[in-house]
Amino acid sequence: MALEITAKVTVVFDVIKDKTIEWPRIESEDKIMVVGSARPMEDAARIANTELILWLEEEYGFDRLDAYQLLTQAGELYVGNMVDTTYSLVARCPKRYLSGS
Repeated sequence: MALEITAKVTVVFDVIKDKTIEWPRIESEDKIMVVGSARPMEDAARIANTELILWLEEEYGFDRLDAYQLLTQAGELYVGNMVDTTYSLVARCPKRYLSGS
């Protein structure tokens, strides 16, 4: 079962020159997020979490193991899509745990 609704949203995209990322990154007012898509679902979760750890390391000054520890305690994982040929999962981290955010 799925629920699709009409909505009005505002989306802002930033293009950062000379910056390459493997998977989509999303930033809201209170969270940073990464989308991973794959089959099986565990691979989508692994991609999303790994890429979020790398983001925390690269741009927020976390040691890789500290970023991993943060996500095991405060991270969130949302299933965005599980009906198409690949699953899409979103790994999220609340900004309140990030310095300078």
